[in-house]
Amino acid sequence: MQHRFPLNQGRCRQRLWQAFLGVALGLMLAGSLPWPVCPPVLATSRETTVSAQQNARVFDTVCRLIERRYYDPRLHGANWRDLAQQFRRQALAAKDEFTLYHAINQLLATLDDQHTFALPPSRVREEKQGARVGLGIQLRKLEGQWVVTHTLGGSAAHEAGVRPGWIMAEMDGQPFTGFRPGQRFQAGQSVKLKFLDPNDRPKRVEVICRPFATTPEQRAQYLPDGVLYLRFTEFAPKTADWLEEHITSNPQAAGLIFDLRENTGGLLDVLADCLRLIYRQDVVFGDFIQRNQKPLRMRVSGNRQAYTGPVLVLIDEHSASAAEIFAAAVQETGRGTVIGRRTAGAVLASIQEPLPDGGKVQISIRDYRTVRGVRLEGQGVTPDVTVKLTLEDVRRNIDVDLRYAMQQLALTLQRQGQRSGLKVLPDGPHRPGPDATPALASRGSLPQRREAQSGNRRA
Repeated sequence: MQHRFPLNQGRCRQRLWQAFLGVALGLMLAGSLPWPVCPPVLATSRETTVSAQQNARVFDTVCRLIERRYYDPRLHGANWRDLAQQFRRQALAAKDEFTLYHAINQLLATLDDQHTFALPPSRVREEKQGARVGLGIQLRKLEGQWVVTHTLGGSAAHEAGVRPGWIMAEMDGQPFTGFRPGQRFQAGQSVKLKFLDPNDRPKRVEVICRPFATTPEQRAQYLPDGVLYLRFTEFAPKTADWLEEHITSNPQAAGLIFDLRENTGGLLDVLADCLRLIYRQDVVFGDFIQRNQKPLRMRVSGNRQAYTGPVLVLIDEHSASAAEIFAAAVQETGRGTVIGRRTAGAVLASIQEPLPDGGKVQISIRDYRTVRGVRLEGQGVTPDVTVKLTLEDVRRNIDVDLRYAMQQLALTLQRQGQRSGLKVLPDGPHRPGPDATPALASRGSLPQRREAQSGNRRA
């Protein structure tokens, strides 16, 4: 058995839930869902030819592991044996690894579980290399349009001049309606794209696909009046050390904003270390329910050096796993305010097991319920303040979530009887950057609970 990340034991030995060491709660965004649901857009230099005998070994290994390890021994009531026979015929007839793993993931998709899926050998190799081949852009569907929200540094799209806020209108001369299931890009492949910039002027770009880094993002920055902004997209090893360095060196910060938007999860021991940075008392956050129905309690011991000031957490539809547990913990304990949009509802603890051809299968082995008995899987965390993200906001490069967080922080400090100089600034950058203090949109009062319908894809 292999774990999602190398073990990071350190301070985890001080807690009572060592059994969770190395259990991954989530994968990076591009690979966080099984292919039939949210296919990754990747590339390999060639398709791997496979034989029927090897196909059978891989497929049957997946089936046995699911039957032995899956957290629900009833498999949600699925007629598993009949389904397995149905998809086994497709798997044995597969001529390449893509077709084989497509059949495997179709079977796993019947479990309706975002943490249970298989990765082909080419994907495993890409993960080890820390790079993927593609365009290097992230898209979000808002109001029927696919808008660029990020261009990844060093990617082909970034160097070709593609910028956040552009609407993707065409790809290779055809109207763009989203990436096709299982669509792949090859290194060196030329892709002709047509965009509309924020002023609706057409921009035509030719992108030559190449590898781009998939390193988790980490960014710390001071906002006006001493607010410490901390953004990270994965609970990866050393994340807690990075947070602790910034938090403990600034104990007088007016407030902490944890930006967990697009944070797709990570390791439970890292999650616990992160929570300990804001709790001085012992806290129980919930229970992981095992296959035998016995609960494993998730708790952290108090930290005398923990930060005691106001805490805000930003979330969105792509906050998953450990990020959801973090947000729920802050919300249910009253430690802070959660702002943004309802999370992904993907909160099953999982492991990865190797397959005979070098691929991997990820399997959910524990369910989770908060200390109040709330099952987050399939439901997610509803924020205290729900913010609607609009196409105009993204195109104007405005971070409305952060704007509401700053307003909420000012209100919190006022209630606590503290003097606050926090104010809402004129329109400015959508996200804090390393070289400039972000300005926040000023448009109206705090919203009521509203839901935004959107999608997100990375290529």
